[in-house]
Amino acid sequence: MNFDNILNKAKDVFETAYKKADGAISVQKQKFDIAGLENKLSKDYEALGKLCFEEMQKGAFADNQNFLSVAEEIKIKTAQIEELQAEVLKAKNKKRCAKCGAAIEKGSAFCNVCGESVNEE
Repeated sequence: MNFDNILNKAKDVFETAYKKADGAISVQKQKFDIAGLENKLSKDYEALGKLCFEEMQKGAFADNQNFLSVAEEIKIKTAQIEELQAEVLKAKNKKRCAKCGAAIEKGSAFCNVCGESVNEE
């Protein structure tokens, strides 16, 4: 083999590798785009669910037992979460700001997030 043949063969190998790498990068980008869209779709479903839940609290869907049972489970889990969060704050010697909900040190005169005056409880 002469030097030109070796050079051409190397060029062919690099071109093939480049095409494969470019294809792999394209596939990874597509997978990344899919994951991003799925995440946005999940947030849309969550927003839709929250809207339905809020409408249920106003009396909508009152005749649909499926909606009512899911709404009841949401209420139960929300109460459990709030209870656990209160226990965590208590263990950390903190409390919630009544205005913004931020965790603040007990004994603080003002919320360090929103600046609201904090009353001692």
